[in-house]
Amino acid sequence: MRTLSTLALMLLLAVSVFAQDNGEGSTVQDVRIQPFYFDALNFAEYGEFGLQGRVDVYVHVPYDIVTFVKDEEFYTGGYDITVLVMRSEGSKVIKEENWERKIELLSFERTNNPSYYDLTQRSLQLEPGSYQIEVIFEDKESQKEFRLTKSVEVRKFDANLLGISDLMLVRAVESQGMKKQISPQINPNVAALKEGFELFYEVYNPFQLGGIVIDYTITRRGKEVYSKQTTQGIKQGLNTFLASINSTGLGVGSYTLQVKMRRADDTTDSGVLARIERPFIIEWLTAGAPISIVDLDEAIDQLRYFAKSDELDYIKEPTDEDERRKRFEAFWERHNPTPGSKSNAAMVEYYNRVAYADRHFGHYLAGWKTDRGMVYILYGPPDYVDRHPVDVESKPYEVWEYYDLNKRYVFIDESGFGDYRLLYPLWDERNRLR
Repeated sequence: MRTLSTLALMLLLAVSVFAQDNGEGSTVQDVRIQPFYFDALNFAEYGEFGLQGRVDVYVHVPYDIVTFVKDEEFYTGGYDITVLVMRSEGSKVIKEENWERKIELLSFERTNNPSYYDLTQRSLQLEPGSYQIEVIFEDKESQKEFRLTKSVEVRKFDANLLGISDLMLVRAVESQGMKKQISPQINPNVAALKEGFELFYEVYNPFQLGGIVIDYTITRRGKEVYSKQTTQGIKQGLNTFLASINSTGLGVGSYTLQVKMRRADDTTDSGVLARIERPFIIEWLTAGAPISIVDLDEAIDQLRYFAKSDELDYIKEPTDEDERRKRFEAFWERHNPTPGSKSNAAMVEYYNRVAYADRHFGHYLAGWKTDRGMVYILYGPPDYVDRHPVDVESKPYEVWEYYDLNKRYVFIDESGFGDYRLLYPLWDERNRLR
């Protein structure tokens, strides 16, 4: 069996993603799990017909997915963005936006560093309702293409009620004279923002209030872990707010940030004017690079394909989360291909595989618990995949080939609902998670 440490040295942060499925054999391509990021936020503006809503789509493109070519003193790259709006996934496209971006850099080091990125944005006018928004990135030089899709709820703003826009996470704020320039944090993972983050939002106010009380709270698993209260003046019409949120000290996990506004002279529920919330995450960091871990206990459970049962029991034993974290970190340090360094390539590779399995093999079970997920986590991406999703004479099945290992795995979907079970080889040693 390939050892994780050996694979991690070869693959580092890269994991493999399957090529487009055409129902026949397909090769494997190497890309990052999350090549770029996008967000779609509800805002509004006052016009001749009152308060009209809009959706701002922000696209965050790390430089390392753009192909750069040396052009005299510059390294030049470019890409196309296409935004498709649908009522539901797979339905007819009702709106489409396309635009191009060109990047010129003086430093070669920045061309393959994911810490540097290009941010682009477009506004869409959409009627209130539920939508699927798909963003397509296409590199100009290589023609490689990546797609991301998310569900978006377009809200209706009432000009007779106090309204709040969606909440925008902000990674940096710069003063330019009397104005402030903000840099949105489109990636929902704020782990790298060591001193916390800013929060930008707009308030649309039809009343003469003078002042309001604003409550900021962060919850995790229903428990409040952060709170802050301010009293601020507010005018009629459009108001913009920028608040500092101290996320330092929060552990890895999924969080919900809520903003609630109420009248300064009314502390009852009837005094609440509006509230809005948004999720964010804090992933595990190693040498400044995030790993797809947002729940320590789940990350420990996911070790069962790599750790021995007595090692897992030892890590899980303490009731104190800090102690479990220390034992978890000590386990991975023992398997660090470069002991003592802050970066642990084996850990990064393992949890990248887990994240890929969750994104691609899940159904009623989490992807990492499925048979395909188990094989992917143990052995990494196959060298060749032969897919048969629709076959008259058999149930859907897949064949995974590992040439270097001289191994073949056959998965069959007995139920027809995407639950591919390992048919061959029979593997009695595994711990089947059923």
